[in-house]
Amino acid sequence: MPFIDANTHLSDVDGQAFDIVVVGAGAAGIFLALSLARRKKRVLLLETGHFEHDSSRQELNDIEQTAKPLANAIWNRRRMIGGTTTLWGGQSLPFTALDFARRDWVSCSGWPIGYEELRPYYDVANRFMGVDALNYDSDVMALLGQRDLGLSPCLLYQHYSKWARQPNFFKQHGKELKERVTLLYNAHLRQIDRGETGAVASIDISNFAGSRRALPVKILILATGGIETNRILLLNAHQCANGLGGESGWLGRAFMEHPCMVGGEIDARDAYALQSVFGTRLRHWRRYSVRLSAASKWQESNRLLNISASLMWLYDGNDIGPLAELRRFLMRPSLSGVAGVAKNAGRLSGSVLPLLREGLIYKPGARAQISLMVEQEPSRESYIALSDQRDAFGDRKARLHWTVSRLSWETIVGFIQTLGAEVSRVGLGEVRSVPGLGLDAPDWESRLSDVNHHMGGARMSDTAADGVVDRHLQVWGVPNLYVGSAAVFPTSSHSNPTLTLLALAARLVDRLTA
Repeated sequence: MPFIDANTHLSDVDGQAFDIVVVGAGAAGIFLALSLARRKKRVLLLETGHFEHDSSRQELNDIEQTAKPLANAIWNRRRMIGGTTTLWGGQSLPFTALDFARRDWVSCSGWPIGYEELRPYYDVANRFMGVDALNYDSDVMALLGQRDLGLSPCLLYQHYSKWARQPNFFKQHGKELKERVTLLYNAHLRQIDRGETGAVASIDISNFAGSRRALPVKILILATGGIETNRILLLNAHQCANGLGGESGWLGRAFMEHPCMVGGEIDARDAYALQSVFGTRLRHWRRYSVRLSAASKWQESNRLLNISASLMWLYDGNDIGPLAELRRFLMRPSLSGVAGVAKNAGRLSGSVLPLLREGLIYKPGARAQISLMVEQEPSRESYIALSDQRDAFGDRKARLHWTVSRLSWETIVGFIQTLGAEVSRVGLGEVRSVPGLGLDAPDWESRLSDVNHHMGGARMSDTAADGVVDRHLQVWGVPNLYVGSAAVFPTSSHSNPTLTLLALAARLVDRLTA
């Protein structure tokens, strides 16, 4: 199938030739387009960007911010073929059963589907990512030859993140994408028009050469990321007063991120032993890293949110460590690189043996920094709306009002105390938390940072009064419009959202091809 540049061939595309139009060539868009094409659907994939980073495309990500700011809303999302998979690490980590449940201590919690309904689709998502089918605890533990640390299962859950060998979905699937899917790039969605029945009849597309045209549509899927999906639905208020799916008043509401912070460090009794159980390992050219998360019983008994900790092994200053120094030299040999490798010769010899012997990425003398990622409680007071500012096409930008409830901070404080007690009890070391990590910290919200996990705003719901899309991701009241982005998440867990998004997309593919 052709890759078509809309700047030169926008008028050549026949919309009637396609069964489904997918907007957005990022993780979900590429997955949806290929999965549908494998089942004999004729798919048109639209992408605003092209094959490289382009500041004129990236500027379309600019947003107005009126509360807690995101660090870099423009460049932490990528408008190009491959989307933000050109930027991420390729982490695979599912949600847990409790994440989908209604929790009476978490406002607006509860999904219209449960974990068991989504579980088989996690396997489909992992296959697409090129990740193995092992479970995330005992199977990976056995593969790596690791042991159970003896942490209380009522308090902490010892499990693993898996990492894709090739995180860039276009590099991984580009050849098949070209064989099966028509991709129209430099094509920017401007407007969605409904026919007399209420279904989407056509979409308006602009290129970057000043042309605009209408394209007829049979089924439309928005796979445009958490913020942009909300903006598109809100912008389309010319036929629906509150935007597409906005009748309930929920559109744009309950925007979520994963608030993150450094919780402290572990002073190890045996530095090598600590890295041996918490360090990243390689097996069969695949990478695995340890996570310690809040057990469901801990969350329930303390009435707190989900949260997890991972350890980062860091050096001071500009020191990147011996293995990283060697890798940089091998990729770009230079005289200064020779000096850097020679300077690290002693530490390098101490790193190579564990790597060869047990696949352990060992960093001699590195500090064990605790990185925390916590669930955000959904709230109507954290939202996406439309700004009065305009983008290059004259459309209103998104206005983000990101707020975090105090429950996230209470979860961090309680979790670091539990983590410290358990790490000490099993003899791994002593947790030294950062100063001021207490419930009475006046600056708690400013300590939290974002991590480019944009969720919510077009939440799934059992009824049209309680959300924006139904349990099958169809926009309420628009029978052929679906949302394939993390905007549909009612709650956020502590996990990278991509795997769960791909699982939802796989479930949607079954629905559309049944």
